[in-house]
Amino acid sequence: MKKKSYLLIIISIYITLLSCTKTKQERNPYLKDISFSREINLDLPQYSPLKFANNSVLIPEIGIKGVIIINTGNQFLAWEASDPNHYPSTCSRMNPNQFTCSCDCEGNKYSLYDGQLIDGEGNYTLKPYHISLSGNILFVYN
Repeated sequence: MKKKSYLLIIISIYITLLSCTKTKQERNPYLKDISFSREINLDLPQYSPLKFANNSVLIPEIGIKGVIIINTGNQFLAWEASDPNHYPSTCSRMNPNQFTCSCDCEGNKYSLYDGQLIDGEGNYTLKPYHISLSGNILFVYN
């Protein structure tokens, strides 16, 4: 009987410790969630840079302030073009420069490879969007 009680206590402690290690991802208060879907034909001249590694393209018509797509060499990534560390404004659209992007408002600079803040101030990373490739067509959606 003592062995069962001891085992039950050990299992309870283990479950408690596991539940304490979960981290909750905080929602970005600056960028709202919007729904969109867009097909990007890589054969079109404006998107042809994406056929080559380390190139990025801004698509201003989708997302909040546009979507930046990058070809990392082994995958495509899509990010919201609005700086995630302040409310969208006339200067918050970021400009891509190959594998980084920067905001004219405060000068924040982010990596297009992982969305992390490289230079500037803020608590949030770039907002990612879903992206998939089928032939020469990219599907970007949220």
